[in-house]
Amino acid sequence: MWKSRGFGAALVAVVLLNCPGPVRAQSSQQFESVIIETAKPYTKLMSDIKALGGSVKYQYKYVDAVAANIPRNAMPALRTLIGPANLIKDVTVPAPRGAAGRQGGVPSGQNLASISGRSASLISDLSTVPAAAYLLNNLGLNVRDLHARGFTGAGVVVAVVDSGVRPNYPVLDEDHSVIGGVDFVGDGLGFSNSQNDPHGTFVSGLISGNTRLSLGNPGDLAGSIQQHFPGALIGSDLPLIGTAPSASIYAVRVFGANALLGAPESRIIAAIDYIIDLRQKFLRREPGGVNIQICNLSLGNATLYAGRDVFDRSVDALLANGIVTVIAAGDAGPSGLTVASPATSFSGIAVGSASAAANERVEQDVLNFLGYGKQYRPSDATQVAWFSARGPNADGRAAPDVIANGEGNFGQGYGSANDVSINSGTSFSAPLVAGVAALLRQAFPSAGAAQIRNAIIASASPALTGTGFTFLDRGTGFPDAQKAISLLAANISGSISTSKGHKDVAKNLKQGIGLPVSYRSVLQSTGNLAPGQRLEILYNISQDTSKVVISLSNFNASFNNPTSQNAFPEEIFLEVHSAKTSQIGSFGDYFDLGDPFTTGGTFTVNNPESGVMRVTVSGSWTNAGKVSATVGVSSFSESVPKVTTGGHIQNHEQIVFPITISPGVSRADFLLMFREDWGNYPTSDLDMIVYDPNLNAHTEGASLNDPETFTIANPAPGTWLVLIDGFNIASGSDKFELRVSLDGKVVR
Repeated sequence: MWKSRGFGAALVAVVLLNCPGPVRAQSSQQFESVIIETAKPYTKLMSDIKALGGSVKYQYKYVDAVAANIPRNAMPALRTLIGPANLIKDVTVPAPRGAAGRQGGVPSGQNLASISGRSASLISDLSTVPAAAYLLNNLGLNVRDLHARGFTGAGVVVAVVDSGVRPNYPVLDEDHSVIGGVDFVGDGLGFSNSQNDPHGTFVSGLISGNTRLSLGNPGDLAGSIQQHFPGALIGSDLPLIGTAPSASIYAVRVFGANALLGAPESRIIAAIDYIIDLRQKFLRREPGGVNIQICNLSLGNATLYAGRDVFDRSVDALLANGIVTVIAAGDAGPSGLTVASPATSFSGIAVGSASAAANERVEQDVLNFLGYGKQYRPSDATQVAWFSARGPNADGRAAPDVIANGEGNFGQGYGSANDVSINSGTSFSAPLVAGVAALLRQAFPSAGAAQIRNAIIASASPALTGTGFTFLDRGTGFPDAQKAISLLAANISGSISTSKGHKDVAKNLKQGIGLPVSYRSVLQSTGNLAPGQRLEILYNISQDTSKVVISLSNFNASFNNPTSQNAFPEEIFLEVHSAKTSQIGSFGDYFDLGDPFTTGGTFTVNNPESGVMRVTVSGSWTNAGKVSATVGVSSFSESVPKVTTGGHIQNHEQIVFPITISPGVSRADFLLMFREDWGNYPTSDLDMIVYDPNLNAHTEGASLNDPETFTIANPAPGTWLVLIDGFNIASGSDKFELRVSLDGKVVR
């Protein structure tokens, strides 16, 4: 039924329920991938999905949900059938990639050297490995003495949910680390294949690597290691020692060979479900069971409901079934509120990245020339890496939990099997901590998974990081494996804390961790910022905000030596993140303000999203000393915000507004705003799909933005349809406003 809301002949609202209509008829061959959160049994739901012409992709055993493909024209009927059940989009999780350094920096998986004659050998006696070699990747984790005592992860299986592995790399093959795996991609390559994306191989080697690689003739790599890690080489051999060198790897492939495609969230949850089932089969002594006790997830995505969405709850299921889960916090730093899901879960260990000076100097030496690394990174202090995602979470919980080195890690997997590679990112911090968990599991086989998790977090120390970094940068610090063993011996608690969270994100920040949110005009001194140290202004953006102006003035540098050979001058690193919370995309949702390295200026952000914007001012990590400046933030609002129409929309409801566009219009702008935006916990997911007169769908407004926008030049004359979809409204209803402008004039 077409139901008028009294907007006159040019504008009529239509509520879509189950009746057939022209919009849905045109899109009948298109499918929507969704996850339906519903209690078991699934029998009736599966029958209903089939009757609607859809197909079930996954029935989850350890979380209450089903993943399905539904014809788009059947979505209203599905919503009626499932009632209040939660319906979410089966979004694509970006394939993890290494974080690039300044001005392009180190490409993902930069190959540093070719091993002459494929010379590689297993390290059979770890006590012969120099202490300095442990600093290459394992800074601060205190695992060397445990290795010497026989705690090497032997007998512990670590599931690595990633891109599978590539065979014949010595870092994994010398001791046959990979004991099996499973492929969820279905492209015929399987979990072990030379064509697999290299990310999973590199990650796995950081856990269970145990090999010496000959560097052949001396070169920049060997020279740089000798300079920055004196004593680390064994002759001309580079030791690659994982944190759990005797652990076994079970490779779970969820990302395909084309990293740009990512993976549907439903597939990763299915992989988690499968891992739990393998362990349960083992415990029941059934054929095919695998005693998986640790799971590494170097991946992540956005969440509308930190800690409580189905992705995060799948991590809760892992822990509840005795599996310690270690998760990369994400590479969306340096702003706060950027930790990725499922690192936002209550039960995982969210790992951020430290940046050790020696590692960054080696990678820069090899990319440029021997000696350049010291010029690039003059400060000796260990920093929190600029790219490392920062807390808190939207519900006010502190994050990340811990850090490990994620800058310039050494390993294999990229390039040929004869290559030593280097990579940076929280993807490569998480497996180091997963290896620590494997050591603890070997040492305390009867300890609960939650006890091991809590011991790792409680053991950590911030002492290795430089001044000025807080728990929102580095959590509790670097885990100390030996201290964690002492905590387990003392029977540390296995309780997991949760938080309810207020609907208002600003209140969560204030009540949860004491962070104030600023309003109106702000003028604040940064104080003296050490290299890598942040000052962050959390700034409230109202829905009528038209622009935000940020100023940086009164710059001062404590280090001012014009004859210095440093690669870069002393600078501020300025980044401004939108109001979106959690990791957005691969590297966050930052505004393009030009070169982020600056000593001053005025910067304007037009039409920002409503919620809590983050203005993040850091001392550049390439600085030699401290810098300071004055930061100003002010906002401007539309005097009288103009809208075409507005109203309330219910969860799962769809409303259509026809718009008449006359011949000769050169531009049409469509904008949808809604109340429960990114300043709310949870955030609503409203979509705007625009259909042209031929009923071709434009889905640019079906994203996670608020406002949702779509612009088209020279729109075809005729009747356009704007479909507003209350896809997922946790509170049950939301208020919206729609603005349609034709050549700059708002349609009323």
